[in-house]
Amino acid sequence: MRSIESKNGSWRQVARRAATVGSTAATGALAVGLVVVGAGFIESRATNVTPVEAAPPVDVESLRLSLADGYQVPRSFVGQVEPLQRTDVAFDLSGTVEAVTVDEGQSVKRGQILARLDTRTLQNQKAALLASRQAFEAQAELARLTAERKEALKENGFSTTQSFDEARLRLAELEARLAETDAAVAGIDIQLDKAIVRAPFDGQVGARFADEGAWVGGGTPILTLLQNGTPQMRVGIAPSIAGAVKPGDRLTVEIGGRSFDAALVQLRSDLDRITRTQTALLAIQATVGEAAPLFGQTGTLQLTEKISEAGAWIPVTALREGKRGLWTVLTVLPGDQPDEGIVAFEAVEVLYSDQDRAFVRGTFRDGASIVAAGLHRVTPGQRVRIEDKS
Repeated sequence: MRSIESKNGSWRQVARRAATVGSTAATGALAVGLVVVGAGFIESRATNVTPVEAAPPVDVESLRLSLADGYQVPRSFVGQVEPLQRTDVAFDLSGTVEAVTVDEGQSVKRGQILARLDTRTLQNQKAALLASRQAFEAQAELARLTAERKEALKENGFSTTQSFDEARLRLAELEARLAETDAAVAGIDIQLDKAIVRAPFDGQVGARFADEGAWVGGGTPILTLLQNGTPQMRVGIAPSIAGAVKPGDRLTVEIGGRSFDAALVQLRSDLDRITRTQTALLAIQATVGEAAPLFGQTGTLQLTEKISEAGAWIPVTALREGKRGLWTVLTVLPGDQPDEGIVAFEAVEVLYSDQDRAFVRGTFRDGASIVAAGLHRVTPGQRVRIEDKS
């Protein structure tokens, strides 16, 4: 009985396993069938979808680059207007000022008296010398007559040679005293002349430093005299650009909001120890009827500096900021159609820029096209239609 039950149990296990295998196979077959049906459905849906047309190319304004071997930078240098001559006039002598005959702003002519010292002491000294000269003249006349008599007596044997020599030498001494007195009188006349200050040139009185009654030392300025005529401007120019100008060049200066033509008179060959610039003297040319600039006004000299660097000018609107502080431009590569292209980007270095344009250098070729404006509308790799504005 046990062996029959054992056999029956084994058959039941075999039957269960067979049923399980059959169920698994049926499930797999069903899944495969579902996959095939789904794939066919998807394929049929895909064939019914209308294909999407490619986006039309975007119209862009392009610019054809032209390489240059350098660029010019406007430079401004500050200077000051001054007269051709500016002199602080003074007395050579010390003394009390008797009169100052001109005032600030007054025009004067060359040789005109500007100021005088009190010369009463000098006049007294001159009078004393003239009186002494008269005395010496009288003594010299007597000595001359005495010498003539001694000479006549000596020839007749009535006078000794010693007596004649004494009379002759006495006359020579008095004549020397007369010459000395004349020199002293001439010295007084020179001092009297130096007690008067005269205008050394036609000009205009600037500052006035002394009035009547003031005691001044020799060399102390009394007035400042500014020469009339064409004013000049003194400007410090950077040594790097000074070599681009030479005496006689016609330049432009701006003074008080007005532009004036100017001629370079001289360019000094030394450097200012403070500003480290070369001093240039410019003669300002004011047209007839035009008010000349005032002495002391500040002006600017406009020059152009040439920088030798290869590159090309592009509009500022063609620049786009890149990574790590670099700048880029969008170039347009040739496309399938003559008027179409593909956008690419290229890094550039900005050498100089002004309000509207920039001078850049990069690896672009001469004649390359770039997107001149509207960079936000395109990206690298995009097809564009070119509107050449070069």
